[in-house]
Amino acid sequence: MTPPTSTNKAELRADMRALRKALPDSAERSERVWQQVEMLPAVRAANCVMVFTSVLGEPDTAPFISWCTANGKSVLLPEDDPLPHATTVDVVIVPGLAFTIEGDRLGQGGGWYDRFLSGLRPEAVTIGVAFAPQIVDALPVEPHDIRVDHVITA
Repeated sequence: MTPPTSTNKAELRADMRALRKALPDSAERSERVWQQVEMLPAVRAANCVMVFTSVLGEPDTAPFISWCTANGKSVLLPEDDPLPHATTVDVVIVPGLAFTIEGDRLGQGGGWYDRFLSGLRPEAVTIGVAFAPQIVDALPVEPHDIRVDHVITA
């Protein structure tokens, strides 16, 4: 684990974006992340999974989305505006710029995931996915920040 270089969220976001974009083996790491996610009991049992469409530097979600579809799971994407579906989602795959092993998350700064996650039913499972260098010992946390249940890295 690496210590954050700043307690300022904006500076930390910039540092973590640069870190994840510089990883030379992100494709291999992505594959290992999804292998772990697919083995989780909550994911195997889920009927409805919400997963993000990845951008440069994030674990590539396309193979996981294909796996979900092939296994009969409904897939929701944040860009499809799933907020009304918060009560039907079984598992939410959550991106982040940094995570702690306890589930604290540093997102992009817009608060969308915090708002969405706060409306989930209690039995829904949240899973943060990131590359191992994105795991830090501590993050600046505010009262509205929502922890994820699991953090999966490679």
